[in-house]
Amino acid sequence: MTQKLKYALLGFLVAALGLWGLAVTIPNSFSSGEVVSAAKMNENFQALKTAVDTLEAKVAALEDKLSAVGPGQKALASKDGAMARALVRWNGTSVSVDNLWSFNSSGSGITATRTGPGEYQVDFLDLAAANTPYGTAVASTRDNTGVRCEAWSVTNEGNTAPDVRVLVECRNPSGALTDTSFRVLYVR
Repeated sequence: MTQKLKYALLGFLVAALGLWGLAVTIPNSFSSGEVVSAAKMNENFQALKTAVDTLEAKVAALEDKLSAVGPGQKALASKDGAMARALVRWNGTSVSVDNLWSFNSSGSGITATRTGPGEYQVDFLDLAAANTPYGTAVASTRDNTGVRCEAWSVTNEGNTAPDVRVLVECRNPSGALTDTSFRVLYVR
């Protein structure tokens, strides 16, 4: 077998696999010894171009969606794909959710409420819309003064559905409830 024939067959194989991968229908086929017209060849190339353009548009749409997702949010740690995190800031009189550092995989919002000194309620809206079982929540403080925060209750049924509600308590080193900023993470 000559070198040219080997390369021609290899090229044909690669082209055939590429067409199979594109799942494109080529309108014209040719047999050995048949005269190939430019018009029929152009139809084939146009079919290929249309298929490639369609795939490129799909890739561009997916890249746009992916670029809107923050770097730490591109992988979800659960089979159900339900994950949320919140940075809750205490300013001395009230709490607020820092939306730059918070995320809810349902695409809905996050609310935080101070229910008492050192006691907070964080709601991840629509995160339990699929009515799936409970997940796990953890909380931690953002300072190094010895204050500790813990998520002590997770609810996603009854009057909280379809939201996930996490109750958080923060305590100083002597065990007294105390107000502070904290993070909370929920995964299901």
